[in-house]
Amino acid sequence: MSLYSLLSYKRYQFRIFLFVLVSLSILATFLYGNQLFGGDDYYFHNARFEALMQSLKDGTFPSYIDYTGMYGYGYLIKPFYSDFILIPYAALGNVTSKEFAYIFLLFSMTILCGIFMYITVNKVYKSSYAAAISALLYTFALYRLLDVYHRAALGEALSFTFLPIVFLGLHYIIKGDYRKWYIITIGFSLMILTHVLSSVLLFITVIIILPISYKDLLKEPKRIYYLILAGFVTFIIAGYYIFPFLEQILSNTFYFQKFKTSPYTFSLSRLGIPEILRDMADGFALIKGGSKTGLLLILPVLLRFFIKKSDKTKYLKSVDIGVIIGLLYILMTSTLIPWDRIPLAYMSFIQFTWRLYEFVCYFFAVAGGYYLYLLCKSNKSKIIAFSSLVILTSLVIIIDAKNYKEMKLPARSDKNLNEENHYVKAGMEYVPARTPLPDPFVLERKDSVLYQQNETVISDFKRNKNIVEFTVTTHQPDSLELPLIYYKGYSAILDGKDIPVTQSSHGLVQVPAGQSGRVEACYKGTLIQKLSFCTTILSIFALCGYIFVQNRKRKHLK
Repeated sequence: MSLYSLLSYKRYQFRIFLFVLVSLSILATFLYGNQLFGGDDYYFHNARFEALMQSLKDGTFPSYIDYTGMYGYGYLIKPFYSDFILIPYAALGNVTSKEFAYIFLLFSMTILCGIFMYITVNKVYKSSYAAAISALLYTFALYRLLDVYHRAALGEALSFTFLPIVFLGLHYIIKGDYRKWYIITIGFSLMILTHVLSSVLLFITVIIILPISYKDLLKEPKRIYYLILAGFVTFIIAGYYIFPFLEQILSNTFYFQKFKTSPYTFSLSRLGIPEILRDMADGFALIKGGSKTGLLLILPVLLRFFIKKSDKTKYLKSVDIGVIIGLLYILMTSTLIPWDRIPLAYMSFIQFTWRLYEFVCYFFAVAGGYYLYLLCKSNKSKIIAFSSLVILTSLVIIIDAKNYKEMKLPARSDKNLNEENHYVKAGMEYVPARTPLPDPFVLERKDSVLYQQNETVISDFKRNKNIVEFTVTTHQPDSLELPLIYYKGYSAILDGKDIPVTQSSHGLVQVPAGQSGRVEACYKGTLIQKLSFCTTILSIFALCGYIFVQNRKRKHLK
């Protein structure tokens, strides 16, 4: 059977695409190698991953803390940065190795990213060819490679995988079968449980798209009802992250809240027009730095100028709207936008304006695939275009991997990678606002238990994994400040009896000592943390049951 014949059968088209997708993913895994420590945020996410692995070993999951973080004072990241997607990979790491599990995480999510993008474009635009092109452009977009390797921004990198599911669900809500409202629920839930900042930007993007489609929504108001239903169910399914997060911020104030309106990092991340143009032309040269939209993503969009009126279809308008939104987002990253002024300054928690490039990648990839589909009339032209894309994508991966190894790795290996330089703590966003800057404060304080009464004596201090224990000898009631950063969920006992835990003026764990005895303190978590995990798991099963029943009903009606 010739290649032309294969392309005429849809089942073979997907198999060819899948073969190319897997091959390019293997190429990227091989070329970038296992030297993952070059990425900016790798140490932060590695600490999260190791803490999750340890909690599964210790049986402290779902409520746990990274007790080795902050020089042993404990760092609670979990309620603020969801680890839900990492759970099966952490379990895999415990039976294989952390390195294998982490690399397999990136590899498998790359495959899923391509598959979900293919399914979305194929379902919405009814073209497996456009779907294949769009999926490759999106999955191996230069900005995504930047996220995965150069920045090692694990949360944002993984969110690429689930973004297409949301847009597929949005299509069903606006124009398709709104009874499939659960698709957008699945997509948004996965986004929230992966990376909340990308989820916020996605929510804003959806808010932009909905008014554009107001005619479809008003024509069938039921669509609005199902959109609200999808939002409510998403809130319940994402409870594993949402409820513990709300519990913590309602009980305390943290660094990320204290500086929430600061324009510092956000406004300084804006890009000049020359820099934006350079990033658009990147991908085929050893250029250091940049946020990298990439020439391979930009060129297919320019094909729009070659589409004739006779080639226009009912789907072209929505593709063009996506391109306009993408161009708007590129403009929003520039120095032309006053991000340092209110109300835009309130968006500073996003940290970097070029996070918007994730959505630029999606809209431009869809456009590139669909425009190419409209222009390639014959099988021969389709084969040439697809083969050229595969070759160019391979070239981008090869060049960027070389860029990564020659520029990023030496820059990291020359530095002393430890707690002091914040590679593990990142921006310390989740430290209580009362706590002085941990580096000088904790290093000077060390493993000391502070007391108020001169007669009080502390002895036999020990750290046993997540448990801090010591003997207190006192002749009158005292208050003790422990070398543990305070988070809601700590518990303590004195000679086997529960004692209250409060926050000290330094943002540390504080307990009363009404008598002499042995004190033990550890992070056991909260009831909400434990129930939220159960809520998420049960609601996932309930949604799966609902989908199964609905699908059976539709089959019987046919």
